[in-house]
Amino acid sequence: MTTRKQGELETEAHRQELARVARVVTLGELSASLAHELNQPLTAILSNAQAAEPSNIQELREILKDIAEDTIRAGLVIHRMRSLVRKETLAFASLDLGAVLDDVVRLAHSDADLRSCRVALEIPPRLPRVYGDRVQLQQVALNLLLNAFDAMKDLPAAERQVVVRAEADGVDRVKVAVRDRGPGLTEAELERIFEPFFTTKREGLGMGLSISRSIIEAHGGWLWPESDDDRGTTFYFTVPTA
Repeated sequence: MTTRKQGELETEAHRQELARVARVVTLGELSASLAHELNQPLTAILSNAQAAEPSNIQELREILKDIAEDTIRAGLVIHRMRSLVRKETLAFASLDLGAVLDDVVRLAHSDADLRSCRVALEIPPRLPRVYGDRVQLQQVALNLLLNAFDAMKDLPAAERQVVVRAEADGVDRVKVAVRDRGPGLTEAELERIFEPFFTTKREGLGMGLSISRSIIEAHGGWLWPESDDDRGTTFYFTVPTA
């Protein structure tokens, strides 16, 4: 029993470390957009600081307020990056899944801009709270969102839209859907999409969806794709309510 328990603990530790490495890779893919997002508030801070020298008192107060707000913006970007890459044990707790998804959309905001993609976040009022680890659920949602962006890269810019929707699924689960407007997946791709190292991307590693499914299964949920009849693919995952 002791040997088996030790093996289970080692397997879980390995899974957590693999998930963390995948987050680091994901942030590497986001590096250009994160640099762009950080550059905006930092440039605004510098411009305001330079403009403050000849100002009167009222203008100076307004400039200092802008500097404070831009500093907070830059700090939030850095905080989201650090929360995704830090190494720590799982922290399952009652979560506002709508807030988790909102954080992910904000983190990917500049990447969406650079790829000319629009994201619609649909969270109903009084969405039930879920039980899970915030960072790992962010990782799953971010992976699905970036995959959706990539699936639409060959579409005209006006058609690149992703819809992220959360809703109650019965009395004990919440279901999240991430829908793109890309060309969709073939039957063969749907059968293999969760295999490690299988990818439909030109430069993909083929680990993101495999790790995402293992994360959701560890939460007691399920992750699956469906090709839409008209166009595009929707990835769904469920999480137990708190």
